[in-house]
Amino acid sequence: MNKLSSRFTKLMAITATGTVLALFIGLRINDVSAQQQGQQQPQLTGNENHAITLDQAVKYIQNYTSNPTAPNIKGAYFGRNIFDKILSQNGCIGLRYYYAKKDDGTPTIVLVGVDTTGNDIYQGVLAEESFPCPPMCYGTNPLNK
Repeated sequence: MNKLSSRFTKLMAITATGTVLALFIGLRINDVSAQQQGQQQPQLTGNENHAITLDQAVKYIQNYTSNPTAPNIKGAYFGRNIFDKILSQNGCIGLRYYYAKKDDGTPTIVLVGVDTTGNDIYQGVLAEESFPCPPMCYGTNPLNK
């Protein structure tokens, strides 16, 4: 009887462990699914890091110009801090964006400051590391339906 009790206890422990593991995996899948649906997104601060190097900006823009395609995203988020950094550069009076594509094919844009003669301030602060929508659409509204 002792062997039977021991086997039953082991079987119950294995079953309980499997149930807990399945529940955890199910919760993680639901969490990822909710994030993809625009729910439970991380808090945005406006201070996210969007800076990239000139080499990376050139590569992304060349990726797009060598194979332009319609984007599969609706838009993207940039924090205020990157606009402040670009616009605070000496001689910067505005912004220009370039259509671009990451190495994995993800569409994006590159931001660069512009001076009074219309030239890009490409030796300064450049930005790209945006948060694309989808999946980061943050609530349904007329612009992101």
